[in-house]
Amino acid sequence: MSNLPSLTALRTFSVAGSYLNFTDAAVELGVTQSAVSRQVKALEDSLDLTLFERVGNTVSLTSEGEVIHRRLFDNFDHLEEIIQEAKGARKTYKYNLLVPPTLATRWLSGRLSTYLTKFQEIDLAVHTSSRADIRMDCIVQHGSQPTIGSEYLNLFMEEHIAVCSPMLFENQEALRKSSLLKVFDDHRLFPLWDNWLEENGNNATLPVNNAAIEFSMLELAVLAAKNSVGVAIVDKTLIEQELSEGSLVQLNNTRVIGPDGYWLEITEEQKARRRSVDLFRWVKNISMNN
Repeated sequence: MSNLPSLTALRTFSVAGSYLNFTDAAVELGVTQSAVSRQVKALEDSLDLTLFERVGNTVSLTSEGEVIHRRLFDNFDHLEEIIQEAKGARKTYKYNLLVPPTLATRWLSGRLSTYLTKFQEIDLAVHTSSRADIRMDCIVQHGSQPTIGSEYLNLFMEEHIAVCSPMLFENQEALRKSSLLKVFDDHRLFPLWDNWLEENGNNATLPVNNAAIEFSMLELAVLAAKNSVGVAIVDKTLIEQELSEGSLVQLNNTRVIGPDGYWLEITEEQKARRRSVDLFRWVKNISMNN
């Protein structure tokens, strides 16, 4: 036992490995950057392993470092739970769910009421971006296929349709004078219109010879469509409320299925934690019952 590294060195390495930045780790731990460097170096010396690759001011975990960090991160989290339980804390942890922003806003938020009936005393944190210092219990990925090696459930595949306001739908002249509403991300336009027009055969009555309006957020395109600015291509599942209340109308019956969808995923490591399994099952149930 005397040959084991100190808990201080292990904890420092765990935090530094999460941030991959010694300065940020120092802020988290309340120490200096040089103190983090010393603790990491002491741990590497005691293990006779290189845990970080250092290139200039950047660091990354070596393969050995990744293995050790993954286990340490998990065990420190369990240790915190044990201490909280020993101190009689009422809530020992919270569920952390990582979900794409649009899905969180337009699909998950309307189903959160069922969470309280299932978990009355456990907080839920819905994240829309990953954080180095927080271990997610399960995640929802957007893409054409799930992450290799995970257990997964396909929540749904995208079903893109063309929608506009009731006013434009009922006034063909106003529709032709409106705009095609497009969405881009990282300066790249999504091919939603190209795919829809290919499926439709270019036969729909659409805005012609007018400037398109592009948005960096789907939410803005939906709002513009509701305000009669033009016609948008949107995943049908994400505008359930607008279609139900009649603020958006489907232009015609053309729909484009896929190629992307939303995948609920849980890793083997996460499956070893009861709370991760419980959260995975809850998301699975709300997807199957709605």
